[in-house]
Amino acid sequence: MADCCSNAKEIKIENIVDCPSCKNKSKSVKLITLKSMLKPSALETLNIKENYYFCSTTDCDVVYFDKNNKQYFVSDIKVAVHQKDDSTTTPICYCFGWTKGKIKEYLENGLTPNPVEHIRENIKENRCGCDVNNPQGSCCLGNVTAYIKELS
Repeated sequence: MADCCSNAKEIKIENIVDCPSCKNKSKSVKLITLKSMLKPSALETLNIKENYYFCSTTDCDVVYFDKNNKQYFVSDIKVAVHQKDDSTTTPICYCFGWTKGKIKEYLENGLTPNPVEHIRENIKENRCGCDVNNPQGSCCLGNVTAYIKELS
């Protein structure tokens, strides 16, 4: 977890696979992420010898899958998935509590702290745990920045 955000590396092409449901590109995700995110009934079906992928497609109900077509759906996940849930209470930053509503409030009212700066400060202090807190298993900063641009 120490470097989940600080040493973000570009994903290699072999770590990108098409989702069996929506056919969009999906990135590999660590097993620890699934162990953290799956509800107990889904966790009991996890094959730890498989490689898993995260589907970020908004209108696809699949969150995780493997190459043998084992799929885990939105209903199998303990938390709302930012990419698949429009609720204002849905986190974008799962480590530091930045929800869609809180970010929107920051933009509309100029409240502090700035979400991007706040997250960066915490990353710098090695406090993030994206691999166990974020369903996508990687840093949220790109999602937060994109959401701010979308609202601006």
